[in-house]
Amino acid sequence: MKTKSLPTFIVFPLLFSAAVALVFAVSEALNTSAATLGIYPRTFDGLKGILFSPFIHGDAKHLLSNLAALPVLLCLLSMLNPKRYFKIFSLLYILTGFAVWIAARPSYHIGASGIIYALASYIFFAGIVSNQKGSAAVSLLVVMIYGGMVWGVLPADPHVSWESHLAGGIAGFVCAFIFANQTEKTEKHLRNNSVPLFDTQMHITDSSFTSIKYEYKN
Repeated sequence: MKTKSLPTFIVFPLLFSAAVALVFAVSEALNTSAATLGIYPRTFDGLKGILFSPFIHGDAKHLLSNLAALPVLLCLLSMLNPKRYFKIFSLLYILTGFAVWIAARPSYHIGASGIIYALASYIFFAGIVSNQKGSAAVSLLVVMIYGGMVWGVLPADPHVSWESHLAGGIAGFVCAFIFANQTEKTEKHLRNNSVPLFDTQMHITDSSFTSIKYEYKN
């Protein structure tokens, strides 16, 4: 019997999310903190955090709150940009981390929430810029489910890296305009590859996840 392979837009989100979970599991098993692998702004040593910080989480609650959104947003990005999603993701990743390194408070910034904000921001603004039905529907979906994220860019909780949230939001906005022309071709590509578009009339049964407090600083 021939087994069906996973759709390509699911593979990368699963692998990346599994890697994030694995790093946390190993850290817990070794009973050690990997917080020093986070971004420490304006220091040479802190540059490594641009690469590693999204994989580092303070506790299980921190990890699970991020994993509730990360694979979903990665799937949406992969579906909307099947040819360029890795290029877009890489740029979002680097821009977010570098902005935190330049402008954030002098403390270790860890966790994947900056990337989550970048993904949500990109998907939202790309839907507006592209002016395509499929992208616009996904943009609306992001607002409905993750609309409460906007409050995460404000400096409320001293243990939450709002700078990472703001950096991700700005990175997503910038990248949406950089890749605007590519995004406009998405619907045709999705249709040719038999990937279902989102229905603008789809019913959302659970939109209780409306706020995010992911990033912790030590």
